[in-house]
Amino acid sequence: MMNYKFKTQKLDIEKSIYYFIELDNEKYYSLGRLSESNWTPEKAQELLDEIELSREKEKEDEYIWANEDVTLYSNKHGVFLIDEIAIRYGERDSEKIGLELSHDDFILFMKDFKSFIEENTN
Repeated sequence: MMNYKFKTQKLDIEKSIYYFIELDNEKYYSLGRLSESNWTPEKAQELLDEIELSREKEKEDEYIWANEDVTLYSNKHGVFLIDEIAIRYGERDSEKIGLELSHDDFILFMKDFKSFIEENTN
């Protein structure tokens, strides 16, 4: 089961809000790699929209989104996240670097995250 909490921290250097995603199950740690400071409600909505549009896309036409910590692929088979940090640190176990979610599970998570961003945006 996917349990998560959201937290913020004001960064001294950038004077921006860093959005943290904490997960209690190691299986879902790739979602935590979405933590970063440049989230806005609009950016979260754009990701939600693209995931919704990708539900029927073939692999060769899939939606791809990435930051330096995670790469997300979405197509008719679901949403797949790859933990780029784990790879950089030498992890080779595909169960630890990859996470497959249904579109509905990812969309539910992102809607919760978007609401949190909206509540904490200046």
